[in-house]
Amino acid sequence: MISAPTLNRFSKIAFLLWLFALGQSLMAMLGIFTINQSGTERVIFGMIELLTMLLLILNAVAIRNFIAKQNSTSAHFFSKVCLYSLLFCAAGDIVNRNFPQLFYQYDEVIQHSYLADSVLFFFPGYLMLVIAIAYLAIKNGFSKKLLMISSLLVMIIALATYQDMHLPTTNIFFTLITASYSVLVSILALSAIWLISAFRQRKIPTRLWWAAAGLVLAMIADALIGKFWIFGANGQGYFPLISHLNWIIYFGSQALIQQLPIALLQIKAELSLEPMTSN
Repeated sequence: MISAPTLNRFSKIAFLLWLFALGQSLMAMLGIFTINQSGTERVIFGMIELLTMLLLILNAVAIRNFIAKQNSTSAHFFSKVCLYSLLFCAAGDIVNRNFPQLFYQYDEVIQHSYLADSVLFFFPGYLMLVIAIAYLAIKNGFSKKLLMISSLLVMIIALATYQDMHLPTTNIFFTLITASYSVLVSILALSAIWLISAFRQRKIPTRLWWAAAGLVLAMIADALIGKFWIFGANGQGYFPLISHLNWIIYFGSQALIQQLPIALLQIKAELSLEPMTSN
């Protein structure tokens, strides 16, 4: 028997961590903290953000360990996928803190060039989520043809949107990195539809909707980075304001995606007629 309070504990921890991230970012946006390109305050602020992410990772580890003791292959698989994805993204977060103060690495146009470096971590992190969700959807009857067509359409829209904000004098390698990542995160948001559609024949737990919302928010967070942090102000970026806004949305997306394996465990419990009284 899986008690609702046990599952809710993981969700509450994730929510409390997001509230802390929200409070920290809001205080910076309101000027209570002064975060500039350089200085001790920036380093301390970034370390606190990373510490909050570390606590979210520990929560993901606890979710994986708990689900490993349950009889749900799918939930166990996704508890590992979500954890590994989060670890990759956390590595990207370290790069985005830009502690070495690296700028204009690719050309003289994009100041916050380190954001492209972080893609080397975010890309595999989100790619494994997309692949896992696509596999789950197909396994549950979602059309492979529809999956491919929807991916192609989203890719076209993503590239068109990217072209709209792209600066023509940007380095070609930087462009390839960020454009391909733009396509990936757009498909990540699309995978939210695949996820919900995979269980359309059943009662969908609230947590599954939360996870789907997290996938969409991850795309929105990266869209803000592209529009306002990378290419905004003719390549200078609206820093640090956009970094705080991004952190609120991005951290929330990661906290919500963590709910995916728990939602799958709930679905398994309901199919097994196991008592489950709360979403």
